[in-house]
Amino acid sequence: VLPALLLNYAGQAALVLADPGTLDNPFFRLVPAWGLYPLVLLSAAATVIASQAVISGAFSLTQQAMQLGLLPRLDLRQTSETSAGQVYVPQVNWILMVAVVGLVLAFRSSDALAAAYGIAVTGTMLVTTVLLAVVMRRQWGWSLAATGVVAGALMVVDLTFFAANALKIPEGGWVPLLVAGVIFTLMATWRRGRKLVLDRTGDDNVDLVPYLRRAAASGLARVPGTAIYLTSRKDQVPSALAENLKHNHVLHEQMVVLTVISERQPRVAERDRASREDICPGAARVLLHFGYAEQPDLPATLRHHRDTLGIDPDTASFFTGRELPIPAFDPRSYPLV
Repeated sequence: VLPALLLNYAGQAALVLADPGTLDNPFFRLVPAWGLYPLVLLSAAATVIASQAVISGAFSLTQQAMQLGLLPRLDLRQTSETSAGQVYVPQVNWILMVAVVGLVLAFRSSDALAAAYGIAVTGTMLVTTVLLAVVMRRQWGWSLAATGVVAGALMVVDLTFFAANALKIPEGGWVPLLVAGVIFTLMATWRRGRKLVLDRTGDDNVDLVPYLRRAAASGLARVPGTAIYLTSRKDQVPSALAENLKHNHVLHEQMVVLTVISERQPRVAERDRASREDICPGAARVLLHFGYAEQPDLPATLRHHRDTLGIDPDTASFFTGRELPIPAFDPRSYPLV
């Protein structure tokens, strides 16, 4: 790509220097008259390919932001049996469509959109250089002097481009800045909220194995049946289990703490799907493994591995917790629901 871009831009520059009258559209004037329509078709095809790359990138970035706890959970659909990064997010797709239609109606021409494009590109270059400096220091262990020399040289170039394009902010360059501000605010708010929730729940975290052993030896009444508690943290006591024991003061004859683990492979063989670990008399921990291309069906999976796990999902009771976010200026003043 680099040689092609250099040749293209150098060709446009040479054309303008040789004939200033081509300044209005040097790209399409690079070819003779008979090549105009083929070049338009080629440009249209390149635009479609580039737009698909942008859309796929938006989906992938959304997936990574969700995994990092920067966005709420969205509907994530796998589109590939071989690559975990190829996903489709319907909500993001609709947002992109509305945004593109809005930009077209607002700017009406590519010339008017150039201001927003310039700020978006140079801003991305600037942010990338800052992140590169962070990686140099924290991940690669570079010295402060080496990081300053390399990142500083890039920063001078990026700041020069950004400053030149900053003159276009009133003409439409404010649009990408506004979009970036909205997305940053959303991510920062969600991250802060998740941290508050984890800090509150972390105070109540209890190790699963000692808790179940104490509960089994406490002499509490045991009621018939199997209770399956769903949790994402296999080593911590599920909140549903703690609340059930706190309010009802009884234990089921068989208690199962169930955790679903998503693997970085498309599918998991049935022989590796389920495992059981007996923690104490009447209590066990069950792990179910699924690939990223599979849709977990817990009752069906438990039914399929009924003999191996010793669990009948048709007669068992399932328990799960639910987080209820409450907006507040001081979250500590509200009980954790």
